[in-house]
Amino acid sequence: MSSEDSLRRWGVAAAAVALLAASGTPPAWAATAHDSAHDPAHDPAAWPVAAERAAEPVPVTLITGDRVVLKGERVLSITPGPGREGVFFHHFQDAGREHVVPSDALPAMDAGKLDRRLFDITGLVEAGYDDAHRDTVPLLVTGGGATHLRGTRSLTAVDAVAGQVAKTDAATAFRALMADPGVDEILLDGVRQLALDRSTAQIGAPAAWEAGLTGEGVVVAVLDTGVDGEHPDLVGRELAEANFSAAPDNTDTVGHGTHVASTIASTSAKYRGVAPGARLLDGKVCETSSCSESAILAGMQWAVDQGADIVNLSLGGVDTPAVDPLEEAVDRLSERSGALFVIAAGNSGRPGTIDSPGSADAALTVGAVDRRDAVAHFSSRGPRVGDGGIKPDVTAPGVDIVAAKAAKGGAGTPVDEHHVALSGTSMATPHVAGAAALLAQRHPDWSGSRIKTALTSSARPNPASTPYDQGTGRIDVAAALTQALTAEPASLSFGNQRWPHHDDAPVTRELVYRNTGTEPVALRVTAEMTGPDGEPAPAGLVTASPAEVTVPAGGQATVTVAADTRVDGPDGGYAGLVTASGGTAVLRTPMAVVREVESYDLTFQHLDANGQPAQYGTRLFDVTTGKMLTVGSGVNRLPAGDYLATASISTGRTVALLFQPDFRVGGDAAVTMDARAAKPVRVTAPDPTAQAMLAGVAGRRVHEGITSGWSLVVMFGGFDDVPMAVGHLGPEVAPDRFATKVTAEFATEPTTDPRVRYRFAWGSRGKAFTGLDRAPAKSELAEVRTTSGLLPQGRGASHGAESDVAGIRGLVWSQGAGPTGESVDYVTTEDVRWTWYASQWSPPSTTEAQFTSPARTYRPGRRYEEGFNRPVFGPVPPERGSRHLHRAGDRITFDLPLFGDGAGHTGTSLTASARTALFRGGELVGETATAGRGDFDVPAGGGDFRLETRAVRATGVSAFSTEVSGSWTFRSEGGDRALPLTTVRFALRLDATGSAPAGGLLPVPLVVGQQVRTPVRDLRVEVSFDDGGTWSRVRVLGNAALVRNPDAPGTFASLRVEGSDTRGNAFRQSVLRAYRLG
Repeated sequence: MSSEDSLRRWGVAAAAVALLAASGTPPAWAATAHDSAHDPAHDPAAWPVAAERAAEPVPVTLITGDRVVLKGERVLSITPGPGREGVFFHHFQDAGREHVVPSDALPAMDAGKLDRRLFDITGLVEAGYDDAHRDTVPLLVTGGGATHLRGTRSLTAVDAVAGQVAKTDAATAFRALMADPGVDEILLDGVRQLALDRSTAQIGAPAAWEAGLTGEGVVVAVLDTGVDGEHPDLVGRELAEANFSAAPDNTDTVGHGTHVASTIASTSAKYRGVAPGARLLDGKVCETSSCSESAILAGMQWAVDQGADIVNLSLGGVDTPAVDPLEEAVDRLSERSGALFVIAAGNSGRPGTIDSPGSADAALTVGAVDRRDAVAHFSSRGPRVGDGGIKPDVTAPGVDIVAAKAAKGGAGTPVDEHHVALSGTSMATPHVAGAAALLAQRHPDWSGSRIKTALTSSARPNPASTPYDQGTGRIDVAAALTQALTAEPASLSFGNQRWPHHDDAPVTRELVYRNTGTEPVALRVTAEMTGPDGEPAPAGLVTASPAEVTVPAGGQATVTVAADTRVDGPDGGYAGLVTASGGTAVLRTPMAVVREVESYDLTFQHLDANGQPAQYGTRLFDVTTGKMLTVGSGVNRLPAGDYLATASISTGRTVALLFQPDFRVGGDAAVTMDARAAKPVRVTAPDPTAQAMLAGVAGRRVHEGITSGWSLVVMFGGFDDVPMAVGHLGPEVAPDRFATKVTAEFATEPTTDPRVRYRFAWGSRGKAFTGLDRAPAKSELAEVRTTSGLLPQGRGASHGAESDVAGIRGLVWSQGAGPTGESVDYVTTEDVRWTWYASQWSPPSTTEAQFTSPARTYRPGRRYEEGFNRPVFGPVPPERGSRHLHRAGDRITFDLPLFGDGAGHTGTSLTASARTALFRGGELVGETATAGRGDFDVPAGGGDFRLETRAVRATGVSAFSTEVSGSWTFRSEGGDRALPLTTVRFALRLDATGSAPAGGLLPVPLVVGQQVRTPVRDLRVEVSFDDGGTWSRVRVLGNAALVRNPDAPGTFASLRVEGSDTRGNAFRQSVLRAYRLG
């Protein structure tokens, strides 16, 4: 089999294409992603609507060189990289996160050679790896491959090399890396975040100071944003510094690292650190709040090479079941060097959200508590992902911690000139690192693991929280220093016990108590657990034997702890403590066991179209969560439940896509995914000269608002180029629960003007298509003529369209318009909505303005027009169902496109300057340098707010609406709700130059838009003919303002409107240079 055939076996997937325009290459297409209010003449039907934000499109170049555009929460388009026109794409969502995987990358991703994060589009944007912020793809490569990277750095802690590939050369570099036999793994060099969201006395540090312990002689490495060593609290504390970030030097421009360092070793009389005698290693691994994984790995190695006893990492990122490079480095370096890595648990706050590398076995993982020892709401909880293990290990104060302020840092709430207050597990972690330094001074011969067990076993738990929340509890330095007893290991894990549980074998673990004192200690040992329901575990589930034990002076004693999951109780995770007490000594060891939920063994077989075994995977989507599982041929263990099952199986060049929307796991079973159940898909355009540009099949399952699906599309070709087949397995389901969609698009030669395209989309509700053969005649289609309006000299236009069939929205395929700026599309009309997009761009590929139509429905044989980019430009709210002003808890989100066109299309524009600001009670809450957009954290409870936005267009984009501004006042009482915001569109019909007749009376139709419908009480309109220098009020009659234009051709008219609604919410909008006098 050829390498090309081998790649094609893995199927094809969702994509969009951007064709060359006559005068250059248009930018990759992007447009709004909303379903909403439509022109009633075109859309009589009611459709389900998803609420989304009108986010700006974000292009992301993959390691393969392919370019993906993310808009809001979904992928909008995909364009193949140079020389990759024959590659196909898989597009899917996993728990709401968008993924796009090229066909030549999928086998390696499934095999573990390629990091799945390289194709997590949502994650790449979150990391700042989109094209607007980065021109390289950062990688970690194991086994070799350094010659294919630039800017390399050796990472001996994990036997890897870090480097980058230029996005412009990514396709070439990818081929070279994949062909290099020395390369084992290609991983994303991802980013971890700083764990930000009275303390020394709270953990008992003063008792250590009174005993003469300050951490003297102990070296603590702070791997962070740098440390301001000149701060008065830290002068003389640094031993060495090194910069592993991309910043030019070690200067702490954030303030996080300095705050952490002073919590450990400040010598201030008022804000004394936990271990003021400790010396610091300053390893800068973070530039701002983000820290590259390669920098962290290099910093870890440097820290232990410099002799660090303790390494503080107040940072982390999302953990996965696999051991990632950072976790591996923590475990390896801990074992090799004896250093103790003290790491933040994270600030996600929910169960099962412990960050990596705090998830590493050897890490001393720290959660945060407030001054009353209650676990902070933001502190990440266990269990650990994958094995249900106990994390965090301990907690420490992490709320409103006052420590040093870096001279050039801005983080925190100022307390005085030199100190700020911060919250987060970042702040809790250095308390524990400092405590570890005090123990290291007292016991210089102890390893890091021994110090860890001393701190965990002596901690004080909060009875209101479980070990999954707090480990053994808030550290107690005084107890750790004075207690002669320790317990090892630091925690006990009994693993995941397989369902059903009537025949489970008890699992035992040994717990060793050591006594460094001169007297024997008698201990009483108890073991208690809490179940997944929050109730005490059934009797007999956990036992400790013997119940009493004496630990001799200078010796040790062993207790056996057993977990017996045969006892009747709810399935899920159990966590608890083994408590040993005797005299003044109390030692606690956390433990956990998982009673597997109902699960079964399913044996999968995949057969190609010839009935021969095919080594392909099935993708199962849990309909209740949207999470995806990949299962291969052979036995797979799966939780009971309902899934959407999809499989793509190739036979030669033909790809079969199978859907089973009601796949139920309720017992052991054999499952056959047989490509012979699929039948061919054939689509023919009315014009035999039209070239196939796009062909695809998609399936979508909906369950209580959770959407799952998989799509396959071939680009720059059709079903003849890459034959596809589709089939349905299993029973039908309700029409509103599942649907499939077949898409095919064709285009005439790009030399034709206007460009002619054929866009077809058909759906099947309740079951998948089993083959499809369509050859629609022109009379069965609707004709839609799209125009580009007013294009400045030298600008080009692109037009695109998106189909929505049964709730399955496609990716946007755009094509440059010809010299006339017109395009003609022939589209299917049955059970489909079409959304149209237009962009204005300047060569070579700068998008200057973008517009989006409402979703339209059409009738066969009819002609329609869609005219974009004509004045008056101004605020046009996203469609019904979208959130353009919304409050969720203590955050207000604003997202209003300010440059919609006169036809009512939403729109955006390049701007020279912009500002959006929110005020509460007259005081500034927050501001952004963006047009019509902002996320603002607001005080809890109700309040009166004023929202302002203003944008000035970039030079040359348009002669019209050169400045748009708006302000709104409203009251918000909190909660989760849409907020009142009224907009007014000046719906003028102007000539082809954007002009109205000079002289005479001009009616200006006023179209009021509201997210929360409240009657408008009064409406006042003003006009200016000197660019806003002076304004004159005009009469409003019904739904129109009557403007008397002067007899001054060439003059621009500006418009301003203000008013209020019956609930007292007020608004004001102005548009400078709204139209011209002809």
